[in-house]
Amino acid sequence: MKQDRMTLDEKKAEFVAFGIESYKMKLGGVSGVKVAEYFNDYGAIDFLLENYDLLHTLGRDQILSEIERYLKKRGA
Repeated sequence: MKQDRMTLDEKKAEFVAFGIESYKMKLGGVSGVKVAEYFNDYGAIDFLLENYDLLHTLGRDQILSEIERYLKKRGA
């Protein structure tokens, strides 16, 4: 039986979705679509993709902290 395995691109997409949903939950009352637009506007999606190898090994709170640090540097 062949095992289904996610490709690296699929893992990265899932990680970006995790980041968006986690940030949405932290803010409360904001839609995932709005957070995704915000992330896109400030380059946070690219940040998550480019730093996947390191970031995906961190816990949720650490990932959120890194996202917030990145956004602050970008003037968000």
